[in-house]
Amino acid sequence: MKKILFLLLVFINVFTQESYRIVVDPKFSPYVGAEDLLTAYQISEFYVKKTFGESKNITPIGIIKRTAEMIFIYQPLANLAVVTEHEVFGHGYRIRDISNSIVKVQGYKIDLPFPYGNGGGATFFEYNEKLTSFQRSAISIGGVEADAIFANRLKMKFVSDQVLDPLKAILYLNSYHDITVYILSMDIDPFITQDGHDIENYIFWLNNTYYDKNLSKSELRKQVLINFADPFTYYSFGSYFYYIFTGKTLHMPMINIKNVKYLFNARIGLAPYGVEYYLDNFFSYKNRPIYGYLKGGRYQTSYFGAGIDYPTFYINGENAFGFRIDVYYQPKMYFKSGSTTYEEVQIGYSNQDLNKNIFGSSIYFLYDRKIPVKDMSFHLELGYKTKGFIQGESLRDYFNFRIGFANKIF
Repeated sequence: MKKILFLLLVFINVFTQESYRIVVDPKFSPYVGAEDLLTAYQISEFYVKKTFGESKNITPIGIIKRTAEMIFIYQPLANLAVVTEHEVFGHGYRIRDISNSIVKVQGYKIDLPFPYGNGGGATFFEYNEKLTSFQRSAISIGGVEADAIFANRLKMKFVSDQVLDPLKAILYLNSYHDITVYILSMDIDPFITQDGHDIENYIFWLNNTYYDKNLSKSELRKQVLINFADPFTYYSFGSYFYYIFTGKTLHMPMINIKNVKYLFNARIGLAPYGVEYYLDNFFSYKNRPIYGYLKGGRYQTSYFGAGIDYPTFYINGENAFGFRIDVYYQPKMYFKSGSTTYEEVQIGYSNQDLNKNIFGSSIYFLYDRKIPVKDMSFHLELGYKTKGFIQGESLRDYFNFRIGFANKIF
């Protein structure tokens, strides 16, 4: 496996000036999926350009060619990547993280992307009565959670390069607005739960967990509109059409603060205990990306958190060191039996249990070491997380590692 990953990245290294990673971890988390699918997308992009050539002229024929490429090649490729992240590294990860003795994947379905098919997907799984409503909610939101991480990894690249690649703009719009489209596609009838609809299932299990509260579809539709407070969305649309009509790549405007460049966005995320509001902050310092966020919300109780991701905090010769830290205060989730079951899921926790909050944190050490291949490095992440929910990590306390190779990181 390591040899395959290494050879893939050597291939990427030869044909691109951009930075990429190929990584693995024990449960194939959303972080792994995002990095590896982004690399696969870059390989596909290379082959498309090699096969059809690059059109940079602004004649009607050039515009038609680029439009056709976007609709019939890059949009389908982006859809495949985002659906795979959603199903395999989203729902699949949440299921793998729980336990095979409680829940396991039976299979995945990835439809042909639009315009060749419906462009959807599904994860089929079975579980027994040991599954709790907290875990069931986490499975339901695992797909949109994974695509939020996919979008985050793309934004880190955009900020680092300060260029918004139009071919990845499609990938960004598909991943970032996966949750937006899902929520806005809910049935307008407040009493109907569509079978297989992730967000409607989430609302169902959230309201069955916190039985004194009620999150409605209409309320969630209003809340998700904050996702449009996102400069990257408008830059992506601009980059898309700028490329079609000019054949050029759009440089991304950022706010300059002395030696630091800055952009932000607001969005929502879903957690097993309610809706979280995020203020995402992206910085570029010495062309090194930095991400920091603040989040908070209230459902049964209030909750909040913060985090920072600084992949290349310090560079010393052939070594680069970084870190990722999250801290949070949130409702306690339970993996014990409730007072009853519904649809074979444990529910019925006491108000005393549901009103308990916990502090928690996650700390990762990031390391890259250059190897004797031009611009390539060995990549390692070592981390520990306490109990609780943060996007892309286990619900339990655990030690974790990610290992792989990277190119052009520093």
